[in-house]
Amino acid sequence: MTLENIASVTAGQIMTRVTANKDTGEQVVESVKVLVPKAIVSGVIVKEDLGDAELGKQIDEEKYTHEGDVVIKLSTPYDAAYVNEENAGIAIPSFCAAIRITDNDKVDARYLTAFLNSSYVRDELTAKVVGSARPMIKITDIRALEVPELNMKDMQDIGKAFVLSGLKKATLQEMIDNETKLMENVVLASIKEGIGNED
Repeated sequence: MTLENIASVTAGQIMTRVTANKDTGEQVVESVKVLVPKAIVSGVIVKEDLGDAELGKQIDEEKYTHEGDVVIKLSTPYDAAYVNEENAGIAIPSFCAAIRITDNDKVDARYLTAFLNSSYVRDELTAKVVGSARPMIKITDIRALEVPELNMKDMQDIGKAFVLSGLKKATLQEMIDNETKLMENVVLASIKEGIGNED
């Protein structure tokens, strides 16, 4: 089954068109969280890595994440992430697309996330842009993807395991980052103390 038969695919918002231009005195109508490339990792959205934007114009509701969406980067490495309840309402910029399941009897959104993150799909999408000056995949490329038909129980089991694995990886990465910062601060403090002792 092709993706377009089971889901709608919506392009993200070109943020420069809606961001308030403070130089011209444009009023800020809303401050929003925005997806940035580093916030999509291992099938999940890392909330701490989201960006911020001050809008001068409203964005269409379809350009925000909804619970159950799958968002996919249109540039390499074409990572995809499942949108849980906590990550609903984030602005989707133009480097991403939102995939919304239209036939829940045919596919599970978490499984679709796992499928889109597979090396098989990445190879398929990479082949579409070989030789292109800008290696951005098109919405039509995503819609044309063939999604394997499995029974719903298998899809749900694979999808849950994949997203859980992604959440574990994100937590571990956060712990590693915190430890790296801590050690950096310890080293800097020792350097300052050593320099101070030389005086």
